[in-house]
Amino acid sequence: MRRVFKGAVSGRHLQVGLACAALLVSAVMPAAAQTIELPDGAIDLRNLQSQFGQRGNTPQNASSQLDRSRTGVGGVDNYLNMPSGQTQFDARDPMDPAFAENAEMRRPSPLERQYSQRAGKRLEQFGYDLRNERRLTSTALLNGSVPDDYVLGIGDELVVTLRGQVNSTTSVRVDREGRIVLPNMVPVAAAGRRFGEFREDLTAQAQSAFIQTNVFVSVGSVRSIGVLVTGEVRAPGRYTLTSFSSLVDALSQADGIQKSGSLRALKILRGNTTIAVDLYDVLLGSRTLNDLRLQDGDQIVVPAIGETVAVQGDVVRPGIYELKSNEAGLSAVLELAGGPQRARGNRIDVLRLDKSGRNQVIRNATGGAKVVAGDIVSVDLPRDAFALEGAAEMPGGRGLAEAKTLRDVLSDPYVLSANPYLPLAVIDTEDPVTRQRRYVPIDLQRVLDGSMNMTLRERDRVIVLSQADIRYLGSADVQAVLRGEQPPSVKLAVDRTITGEKLAMAGAASFPAEDAATSQSSQQRSQARRTREPAAGTGFDAYEAYQQDRDRQQYAPRDEIQDGRESDGTGRPRRLIGTYQDPTNPAGVRLVESDVECGGLQTLASLASEGLQQRYSVAMRTGSRQLVDTSVIDIRSCPRIFHRHPDLLPFLLEYAISIEGEVRFPGVYPVVPGVKADTVLKAVGGVTLDADSDAVEMTNVQGERTADMSLRQLNQSTLNPGDVVRIAARVAKREVGVVKVAGEVMRPGRYDIKRGERLSDLLRRVDGLTAEAFPYGAVFTRERVRQAEEAGFRRAALELEQSIPSVMASASGQEAEQARQALPFLQGLIASLKATKAVGRVVVEVDPTVLAARPELDFVLEPGDELIIPKRPSHVTVSGEVLNAGSVMFKSGKSARDYIKMAGGVTSAAEESDAFVIYPNGESEPLSLGRFSDGSVPIPPGATIVVPRDPQPFNFLTMTRTVVGLLSDLALSAASLAVISRN
Repeated sequence: MRRVFKGAVSGRHLQVGLACAALLVSAVMPAAAQTIELPDGAIDLRNLQSQFGQRGNTPQNASSQLDRSRTGVGGVDNYLNMPSGQTQFDARDPMDPAFAENAEMRRPSPLERQYSQRAGKRLEQFGYDLRNERRLTSTALLNGSVPDDYVLGIGDELVVTLRGQVNSTTSVRVDREGRIVLPNMVPVAAAGRRFGEFREDLTAQAQSAFIQTNVFVSVGSVRSIGVLVTGEVRAPGRYTLTSFSSLVDALSQADGIQKSGSLRALKILRGNTTIAVDLYDVLLGSRTLNDLRLQDGDQIVVPAIGETVAVQGDVVRPGIYELKSNEAGLSAVLELAGGPQRARGNRIDVLRLDKSGRNQVIRNATGGAKVVAGDIVSVDLPRDAFALEGAAEMPGGRGLAEAKTLRDVLSDPYVLSANPYLPLAVIDTEDPVTRQRRYVPIDLQRVLDGSMNMTLRERDRVIVLSQADIRYLGSADVQAVLRGEQPPSVKLAVDRTITGEKLAMAGAASFPAEDAATSQSSQQRSQARRTREPAAGTGFDAYEAYQQDRDRQQYAPRDEIQDGRESDGTGRPRRLIGTYQDPTNPAGVRLVESDVECGGLQTLASLASEGLQQRYSVAMRTGSRQLVDTSVIDIRSCPRIFHRHPDLLPFLLEYAISIEGEVRFPGVYPVVPGVKADTVLKAVGGVTLDADSDAVEMTNVQGERTADMSLRQLNQSTLNPGDVVRIAARVAKREVGVVKVAGEVMRPGRYDIKRGERLSDLLRRVDGLTAEAFPYGAVFTRERVRQAEEAGFRRAALELEQSIPSVMASASGQEAEQARQALPFLQGLIASLKATKAVGRVVVEVDPTVLAARPELDFVLEPGDELIIPKRPSHVTVSGEVLNAGSVMFKSGKSARDYIKMAGGVTSAAEESDAFVIYPNGESEPLSLGRFSDGSVPIPPGATIVVPRDPQPFNFLTMTRTVVGLLSDLALSAASLAVISRN
């Protein structure tokens, strides 16, 4: 039964029940309570219904009005108030009539479509975004004082205050006779008189009737007037307004003028008088709204739009404008559009329709030219101009009249910015016949020297690169793309995106603190991207979206769109797509859009995907060398010049050479064929102090190598793309690094060493040992040995981890029990092997007398070596499986067993036969302890006796002796660290 009832309610019965409940509530609700509370205030339903009565009582009109009242303002006002090129998101149901009405208001008019198609960019009609708040009630509040020129009429309420012989305040209305009647005064005519004139007349009569009495008059409320609005408006009809309302108020009540209506030929029919109104005067500020005040019985006629022209390009207000006649002067039309943005230097072209309705272009129109209906006036830069981009103090357009060649441009020493790259600049030029654009490399140094020049043409772009732009060629992102790998910056952005998604799924309120700034900037970029993209599902048709995209491309800055260059067709910034290994994805890989924007990397990636890395073989040398030599990743942000010119980055890499060795900034550098090597060396910062001036090697693109060149010979030679230059370092007689001496020496500290310097030389430099020195216990460490020991520890830990599971699985009976008992110990041993820091100790002889007698013990030092000579100890350390591990006093003649007894003796788990001693110099030797032997090995002061654990519990392991050896190594490291820590 419950299931059946639930199914019935979930169907149409629920709708019928809700409708009945709504009727019942509305019938019971008192009239005073019929008010809807809205975010912007309250609306009286009765007044709202009376407003519907003026527009008709059809359900369609009522629904539309109610929906518009919920939004606070009319839908048409929302659209007309939006800036050009933007869309407004509407979250309502597309089936809502108000939704469809708003979409219709935002739809481009046929006139806008026609002009936009002809101009190739979006153009909107001017003036139809005029907005005034619509009034829902017939009586509106009057804010502010009433001007003196306000004409009083029947129904106006006046508040008259007398102060003096008579003190009173009276509210009185203008009666049907056009008078006001005050106590103890004769009636005063008011209707048809200006408020200022009436106030003066009333003051004079009151002062004549009363002695020393002042009169104060104000308007309490204004009368209602009826106005008929007809013609090209969205909602023609009769409206009730206040006598203070203007023409714009009436048009707003009628939902505004349609784009098919005229703004310049409106008429106000007042009795037998026709008043012509040009709304352009109001929009452009030459007329006030007070001049357009309405009177009762006025009829407003909005005729169809007249002749129009369009203005586009570099003007203040591009758009479509209505003319008063069939033609107008060019200066007057430009004045309607706010005038050109530049004070001078404008190229004005006129697109005019011929007799067949096809476009014809009138070039270089002057200010006295005539503009006829249907013309499109375009204001742009003159064609005889070029652009200077990149490393320039003042980039931008320049006229060819003042600089016809590149040398003329560079004649001013302050044209280029600081630190430009002179071996190669690029001129993005256009073939005057085919209109194909191409890059032309040029040597700026030769242009500055006067040995080279180039004539500039219109629409050329001179691209001057900076040192930072060139160093991006050797960055990790570029090198990764050349190798066919994912750029590190993209990988970082993808990881950040995935982390944010996981945090959001986990319910995290925000990103981690270290990513807050990055997250905020990413959100801002995402918001900007959403703003640039056309809105979906808001009533726009395909043409609207197409025109918006065309408009964005036309007005987009040069860092997003380039004429004739490859683009994505939407005007959006180029964002690189990264991959993420997603096991939940059937393909195993998920594509993620990163926030990395670089058109140059995208173009380079497309070329690399075609297997064209061979042409960039020289440029890839830097990347392979960086991967081998260092783990530091050179992540740089993409220079804007490569984002503005996506094809420039592959072009530069194709002209690259490789400079390696002892220069300030080795790497990849593009050059013009035949560039002087001296120019390139200056660009890379010159050679370092360690450079060998007679050890220069140069290899050309054919593989021919010239070795043993001098720097002078190199400076006199020329370089070509594909060459590799290597400047070798001088053979250093001093090692790179220092050695450290501590402990009981006369002069401890850090010492630089030369090649081939030995330990005896170092001991002489420190002035020998002190009287308390114990050379037999010296600890000598070497970095290479330490790294090898740590690698051995990690390898042993890995072997133990891999062997334990198989042994545990194969063990049975007693061995299985032993394995379970030994498992905690082995896990602790593995953890110790992973955590223990190796010392890198080497057994050496540091006694100067011994070294002098035995030269073979005197070895060569290396950078990073450390020598610690302790004081003579007076104790012996006993560790391992003894009852009281620790240090005991050294006593001459005592055996190993004696020292073990002094430590409390061995435990039940000890294996005395495997005990060993670690001598102070780091050597170790078995003690050979047994039932009938106390160990014949002498125990010197500073020695460490180690009693290992009985390996019997580990018989299940095939590597029992390895475990014992590892314990010995750990004990030796601990003993060495104890000596180092004390010194």
